[in-house]
Amino acid sequence: MPPSVPCGKFSLAKLFFLYENNLMRKIIISFFIVCGLCALAGCVSTGNTPQDIRYTLHKDLSYGAYERNLVDISIPHTAPQGVILFIHGGIWMYGDKSNCPIFLDTFRDRFVTASMSHRYLDETTHMQDLEGDVAAAVSFIRDFCAEQNIDPGKLILMGHSSGAHLAMLYAYKQHEPALPIAFCVNMAGPADLADTAFLYNFKKLRWEKLFYELAEKATGHHIETGDITSEGYSESSLKILEAISPIYFVTAESPPTIIAHDAADRLVPYANSTALNSVFNVYGIDHEFIALYSGIGHFLGAKLVKGGALLYDKPLEERIIRAMNEYIEKYCGHPPKKQENESR
Repeated sequence: MPPSVPCGKFSLAKLFFLYENNLMRKIIISFFIVCGLCALAGCVSTGNTPQDIRYTLHKDLSYGAYERNLVDISIPHTAPQGVILFIHGGIWMYGDKSNCPIFLDTFRDRFVTASMSHRYLDETTHMQDLEGDVAAAVSFIRDFCAEQNIDPGKLILMGHSSGAHLAMLYAYKQHEPALPIAFCVNMAGPADLADTAFLYNFKKLRWEKLFYELAEKATGHHIETGDITSEGYSESSLKILEAISPIYFVTAESPPTIIAHDAADRLVPYANSTALNSVFNVYGIDHEFIALYSGIGHFLGAKLVKGGALLYDKPLEERIIRAMNEYIEKYCGHPPKKQENESR
């Protein structure tokens, strides 16, 4: 949903528009403070000194025909346990592959770790096109590993916000993915776009016009104001929104999923994750619901550091790392290495 942090190709007008919303004010102030500190310090440490780095980073690899079809891939210096692909947030219209969690550094010395950019929604680019970008990126990563004489193993798909939505949509809809999917990590991702609570949230933020714009760009269908109300949806609108909602594609064969969502989220309804949790229970799908009541909201306490990377709420990072290590042991075929400092 709306950008994970105020970054990417924001115009000043958009920044001032966001500043008018109390929800974003603290994040925007933090953004400029962090940028100033970065300029003074010259760099932001990720906890890795040069001698600690045990992977090779390949940046700006083109996985498709479009300008934004770019992926960064780090290859560990030892045989990998699998592939982790992160998809950035940003309301499907903002953000960049650089908006990647720093805590993924925890896994880079034992996993092929990738972060992708995708096309933005517009009048001619719709959700199925973004789904195609994810599929193309996964195929590219598989082929790139083959060129490096690496067995990629299984795929861990993860993302924040709209990126989590795309990760789940690919994982739950794909019957023959380019790489077998070990599990997903959903960080505050929209699971059910047909939930009328979205309209309620956007109205409270005075973003109702943006809501309809998003719905039209995502689906490629014109949606009238009366088609979506707080009482429900017209039949046609319901069908097209369900067609791009991951929750409606969950089956007994869907991959295990880790869900992290804060109840104070004012953008993606927390009910989306509770509903997904219930559906997993019905189908007997292994999952972990990291239900948060800490008030860190939709952005999960994220702070922007130099290069666009994201530093999430530290206790949350530790919980996600712990959950991922448990699922790696169960679903990737290899036990995780003992980490001296799991969160850096």
